[in-house]
Amino acid sequence: MRRRQLLHAVAAPALAGGLAACGRAPELPQANETLRLAIDLWPGYLPGVLADELGWLSPERIQLKVFYPGDTDKMLADFTAGRYDVMGASLGDLITITRGHLAVKVITITDESAGGDMVLARPGLKLRPDGHYTIGTNLGGFGEVFLQEFIRRQHLESAQWSWVNADAAEVPSLLGAGKLDVGHTWDPYASRAVAAGAQRLFTSLDTPGLVSDVLVATNATIQRRSRLLKRFLRFWFQAVDWWLAHPDEARKLLARRVNMEPERISLQGLRLINLPRNRQLMIGADGKGPALAPIVQRYSDYFVDKGSVVRPLIPTDLLDGELLP
Repeated sequence: MRRRQLLHAVAAPALAGGLAACGRAPELPQANETLRLAIDLWPGYLPGVLADELGWLSPERIQLKVFYPGDTDKMLADFTAGRYDVMGASLGDLITITRGHLAVKVITITDESAGGDMVLARPGLKLRPDGHYTIGTNLGGFGEVFLQEFIRRQHLESAQWSWVNADAAEVPSLLGAGKLDVGHTWDPYASRAVAAGAQRLFTSLDTPGLVSDVLVATNATIQRRSRLLKRFLRFWFQAVDWWLAHPDEARKLLARRVNMEPERISLQGLRLINLPRNRQLMIGADGKGPALAPIVQRYSDYFVDKGSVVRPLIPTDLLDGELLP
């Protein structure tokens, strides 16, 4: 699956489209404006839903329509066709699904994995630099770069690695059956695997910022609806702050809205990104460029070398901090 999810198992195809103009088109005021948001049921994508549930959007004449497609193939196709205004995605996956064509821009960083993503080994395995191992993740996504960082940090570049395309939900059983030596997965699958005997070798706490999630909009939507997007993001960040200050109340409100058990809406293993941090990541501070730029560059370099992306991405072209309130 491209993105860790609480309910769905999905796979993402390539987005099509070329580079659109970067200017902002005039936006006519409307009595009520509808914003169509397509997301997976992942906590990092839910602050907008929380803002709506708290009753903040309607008085500002923002009507939020949230879609949980469950089928990422369809979600991406519908997003590209203009049926959604904003979509949630993993940063690493976004780079590969756009194939380097900047028909979309990142308008905010929603969250980063902070221990929720793990590299696990089958019980009893001892890794050696001269060994030959099977290693699994969802190929073509951020998991590849995460595992490559694990290999580099553990000085295992000289080992022989046979890469296997493995869904995050399947990794625990593959490890347990000895069909994988090493695998990348995330909670809740990772914690269950460790409880069953898998070895935790590496987590996203070791790679700050590498595994980040974002909201994206097409260039056409940004040109047409920049005022609405900026207003929505203002309430998004207010909801982030409210959630962090009232975690139990936020879980209950969101659980009622999305029809899930409150305990499944957990921030364990991830870090919501607030507005000041977003400004650092997207725009930069103290004369420095966007703090996320090296991460974008790293994904771009990796997937260009692999042939998955047709041309290098310029981080400042992908990251659009102008909509941040």
